[in-house]
Amino acid sequence: MRIVLGLMLALPAFAQVCRISVAGLNRNRRVVGAISAECPNRIHSAPFGNWGVTSNFGVKHDGHQFDGWCHNTPVCDNAGNCRTDCTDGWYEWNSCTNHDLYKAPNCTLYNSEGCTGQVTTTGINVIGTQTVDIPVSCPSASAGAATYDQGGCNETRQYSRSNNFMSLYELDPVTGDELVQSVYYPSLLVPLECNAWGCPAAGSEWANPIGWDSPKEPAKVFAEMAMVVNSGTFVDSGNACRLAVLPLRAVSSATLSDAVAAPDSLLTLFTPDVTAATESAGGIALPTTLGGVQVTVTDSTGASRLAPLSYVSPRQINMVVPAGTREGVAAVTVSFGNTARSTGTLTIAKVQPGLFTANASGSGTAAAVGIRVSASGTQTAQISFECTSAGCAALPLDLGSSSDQYVLALFGTGIRGSEAVQAYVGGIAAQVLYAGAQPVFAGLDQVNLLLPKSLAGRGVVEILLTADGRNANAVTVWIE
Repeated sequence: MRIVLGLMLALPAFAQVCRISVAGLNRNRRVVGAISAECPNRIHSAPFGNWGVTSNFGVKHDGHQFDGWCHNTPVCDNAGNCRTDCTDGWYEWNSCTNHDLYKAPNCTLYNSEGCTGQVTTTGINVIGTQTVDIPVSCPSASAGAATYDQGGCNETRQYSRSNNFMSLYELDPVTGDELVQSVYYPSLLVPLECNAWGCPAAGSEWANPIGWDSPKEPAKVFAEMAMVVNSGTFVDSGNACRLAVLPLRAVSSATLSDAVAAPDSLLTLFTPDVTAATESAGGIALPTTLGGVQVTVTDSTGASRLAPLSYVSPRQINMVVPAGTREGVAAVTVSFGNTARSTGTLTIAKVQPGLFTANASGSGTAAAVGIRVSASGTQTAQISFECTSAGCAALPLDLGSSSDQYVLALFGTGIRGSEAVQAYVGGIAAQVLYAGAQPVFAGLDQVNLLLPKSLAGRGVVEILLTADGRNANAVTVWIE
């Protein structure tokens, strides 16, 4: 028994981790005081040199951390000898500031503080990036929870690091790198807002130096340091976790209601946390994997197809119902890394019309475009709505003179494939000029209506549309 227990204790306590990418940053870099890293001799090319940084976030590299200002720039030494220097592609700094020919003040060799100090010409730089594995337990859902609210990266609420430093060197491949000074910083803390599957980017506050050495005095190198967590990802490399599959809700992207959809139509899934990423795609050819997420639709015949995806976030997925999905009840499964995380059902119909509205709720002002065509063929476009921070409002549509024609383009989904589309605007039948796929965006349909002149002056009117006898959601437009 003691031998078995000893073997158990030798095993790692966790087979899964929250893997975070951590980077150190610096900004507002400047150097003052005497630097003798590259004084004139037969090897060095005073007064300029390339400077690099090492830190607790990364090994020594140039990285343009301390880019100066000299690059194809006229410079003069203190004897009045001028030349165009730094022709090697670098922005370099004076590395021989205690030499009589190159010491301050000199406005061609120093760029601040009365021509006595050197300040970086670049903004924020990355000192280095590292990957850190934080042991966590398997993701799980507490009783009645609609998401994975325990375990995984949920347990990683912050990341801190102490012993932060930067060391500035003058880099020279011939004579070796020479230390200018090391700078020390307080502990850095990054608060995190992770879900079970990962963490979005977050950063610490900027910190000023708290100490120097080599030499300790005087302080020569100044810079602020911060830390960022670029991302976090739950990793279960040993497949030790057995995850509960949580329910999802499927609705029309246009109406946000009815778990009924047609093939090639736009569908929105409201899910528990399935990822930590937010990614989007556009156009006609959408990917079937986005942000590591896949959605499988298994139809009434048992055939399974991957859905094209246009948007993925922790709790919402926008997709297109795969073409060829057969009518009847279908199963929808959301997976990440070949592991099912959420599932639900959906009824598939041949057509299921839905129209988009300005406020994206499925009711109110239509998201439409009007085209007024004059007798001479001149076209004038009008948008049916305007949205501000206060909300969306209808804009008046001017039908024009008696000789003008007015075409209203409505945008929806679940309409293509229908054999008969009818529309009534303000109770008056409107001729349907076109009803089918919109050519730019996958899953989006368009219906063009020729508006009767008798609608002029009616104000806000309701549009009722049917496709193969199925009613779309009612929408409105404002007609002058």
